[in-house]
Amino acid sequence: MKQRLLTLALSLGMITGATAQTREITFREADWKTQLATAKKEKKIIFFDAYTSWCGPCKMMAKDVFTKDNVADLFNQTFLNVKYDMEKGEGPALKDKYGVSAYPTYLFVNGDGEVVHKIVGSMSAPEFMEEAKKALSPENTTFGLAKKFNGGDHSEATAIAYMEALDKAYESDKMGAVARVYFDGLPKASLMEDKNWNLALKYLNNPAAQSFVYLYAHKAELGKKYDTEKVNMYFQRTMSSSVYAIKRAYEKKTDLKEAAEKIASIRKMLSAGTDYSKPMLAQLELVEFAAANKWDNFIAKVDVVMGDADFKNKSGFVIGAANDLVTAAPAQHYKHALKWAEQIEQTNPNLFANIQLADLRKRTLKKQGKTAEAEIMATKAQDLRKEAAQKGQMTPPMMKD
Repeated sequence: MKQRLLTLALSLGMITGATAQTREITFREADWKTQLATAKKEKKIIFFDAYTSWCGPCKMMAKDVFTKDNVADLFNQTFLNVKYDMEKGEGPALKDKYGVSAYPTYLFVNGDGEVVHKIVGSMSAPEFMEEAKKALSPENTTFGLAKKFNGGDHSEATAIAYMEALDKAYESDKMGAVARVYFDGLPKASLMEDKNWNLALKYLNNPAAQSFVYLYAHKAELGKKYDTEKVNMYFQRTMSSSVYAIKRAYEKKTDLKEAAEKIASIRKMLSAGTDYSKPMLAQLELVEFAAANKWDNFIAKVDVVMGDADFKNKSGFVIGAANDLVTAAPAQHYKHALKWAEQIEQTNPNLFANIQLADLRKRTLKKQGKTAEAEIMATKAQDLRKEAAQKGQMTPPMMKD
């Protein structure tokens, strides 16, 4: 009898456990203008799920987090929940309006259309709820912290909270600007202390900051104290990401003054020479040539790199430059991209680079109007990606035509 009761109890427990999670976030369907009007009328903050159909982490959040009862209860009772595919309907316009660049992105927007808080990426249910609750406390949101910091509150508590919020919001450039103000305001000698060095590793990503320049000048001392490899990796990673931020700034024609300051600072720091000086300085030259439409200079620089036996990661550098040329240069220059592809192919590149070459040729041929040849390259790229998948190897992202 006891055994039967125990079996029955276990069975009921399994059934209860299987059906315990019965609620999920309910999303309202309407155009964005109507959503804003409803939020204003109901005096609610909009929870805006910006997703795409191909985003794996978006699907994971929808399946494993949005369906938790405590998550559903918090969001359904507190927010006006909406979601838009960033590639359909109003999605592309909203993507541009709110600067969505990674997925999933979660925006918390007031009835006036202002973003009061933003988080990016997948996370656990408890962390997701904790972040969402910040949207209800204005002083803890990215919007509220920005107001405090820009109003002159550069205290440690406010600055660190703001940088952390920007980091979670995937706002790297804004975080760098805040870090520059905060770290440049500290006594220089204090930058070498454990606490500030660890904060710099996480937040100080602006090579134009005086604090960054000071730390770079003392990298040997930092290396002895904190591990040379880790220190050098920080400086290389920060400068490399800054070069791409500079490139984006020139392409969008925004923040050009700050971009110029970063270029000048990087050039000065790398003038003494490091393992990564040559490719980084060459990339800066290409960025400036492209921005000024000096394509003859751009092509001449890439030709120099092709002939440099000591240039590291030459294939990746040249393929990237070729794609930039095909994207932005006049059609008469496309032949150089195909020439560089042939030269790289002669060096017996690895599978990753061969996929990049096939993609590059497909793009170039298609823009030249050679549709049949472009299709052959597209098929080749597809076959090479399948081969890489079978071997468990990484594949490069596909470039837009």
